[in-house]
Amino acid sequence: MKINCLPKTMSQEQALKIAMGGGNIIGKALYGKKDITLKLMYLESREIIFDMTYLDAPLVGLLRRKNKAEPRKQKFRTMVEGTRCGAAYLADPLVVETRDVEEDDIQSSTFTDEKLTRAGKFLCRRLVRRQLGKTVVTEVAEMNKVYRPFYIAFYGEVKMGERVRYLPIAADGNSVKRAC
Repeated sequence: MKINCLPKTMSQEQALKIAMGGGNIIGKALYGKKDITLKLMYLESREIIFDMTYLDAPLVGLLRRKNKAEPRKQKFRTMVEGTRCGAAYLADPLVVETRDVEEDDIQSSTFTDEKLTRAGKFLCRRLVRRQLGKTVVTEVAEMNKVYRPFYIAFYGEVKMGERVRYLPIAADGNSVKRAC
């Protein structure tokens, strides 16, 4: 099956080194000595580009006297994960490559396009309203299906019907940093 995915920048050895860390101190203490099995999987996400039309905040409108009533436009690029429906801001366009992968190595989205679009719109409004004023309209200009490569580290023996601890490791070099 051919898919559009982000390029893989992490080797299996690097992912194994991260997996041996166990994710955190408790994970390392509990599962660090067990066998680690790595599997490369591609998780479905959506790159959504929005067209935003907005009016200035009242104070900015007073300071900017020309074209007060004319709305302004801007493009806003987001990436929404298909497995958790979490949206992230994209500053630059994505570099995508086409790969031929097995169907078992793909995890499809569990959410509808409408729900993914809603998550992206929420992020748009939240980030832009703070700086620019009142958001009038947010419309989807473009939506692309993109797959992200992940190494999934399974700790212990993987058996059908039994729980196993796992750690997803982003293989595309992109990581999400916490704000707090």
